[in-house]
Amino acid sequence: MEAHAPPFALEPETVPLLERWRADPEVLGVLLVGSKSRGFQDARSDDDLEVLLTDGAFTRLAPAACHTFMVSGEGPARRVIYDAQLTALTDLVRKAASPFDLDHWPYERARVLFDRQGSVSPAVRDAALMDGAFRSLRLQHGTIEAWTGAHRAVKTFARGFDGAGRMLVARGLRALTRVVFALESRWTPLDHWLERELLTLADPVAAVPDLMQSLATFRPEPLLAALDRLEDGLADEGVARPAGRRELFLELIHALRSGERAIHGL
Repeated sequence: MEAHAPPFALEPETVPLLERWRADPEVLGVLLVGSKSRGFQDARSDDDLEVLLTDGAFTRLAPAACHTFMVSGEGPARRVIYDAQLTALTDLVRKAASPFDLDHWPYERARVLFDRQGSVSPAVRDAALMDGAFRSLRLQHGTIEAWTGAHRAVKTFARGFDGAGRMLVARGLRALTRVVFALESRWTPLDHWLERELLTLADPVAAVPDLMQSLATFRPEPLLAALDRLEDGLADEGVARPAGRRELFLELIHALRSGERAIHGL
């Protein structure tokens, strides 16, 4: 969560719903996630909410009852007002140990709207953190996957296989995206917020413009330029420079590290 969170306003229809949840002793907390929590709201934005229940209340819910929403208008005027997922607080606590970005990214700037017992805010904070050992492995695997993907794409385009070349660039782009966010100890965003989130990075070596150019053109050259810009910072993090990346590649694909690959790629 950010110390200086962006301003937001709940939709008028959401306010009485929040008050009903406050009055329910089995609701332990309510979070605002999504675009409004990150300061990205526009005319299409709704209130994305997570309602954190006791274990007992959650287990009584059928899967179809774990989601509630409100929509106004029809056709082109149709608009979602609020969209709420009902889950257990213990599930949020569990996410702190998850290897999946989707279990962490929403909580980096989540807003705690209600915390009955004071246990929700620490759970949100823990879910947003990136463990140092996990971060180190992400940087290694992501760098190697971006590096190999970009170089393979160059050869593949030269052979005239444009579709396969674009696929390799896409793989490298996804890997390098993980790297640039992990360098700032941040999780990779949902795809539809990728460009907005890339622009929020500090990016001291200006690698993001190259990454975004590769994203727009599906060419490997800007991807390789971004890797060059990141080289010193990655070396400071213990990632091999290009001369040592073949050896690192062979280490990462070793059978004894298959568990890592299931999480980090390659």
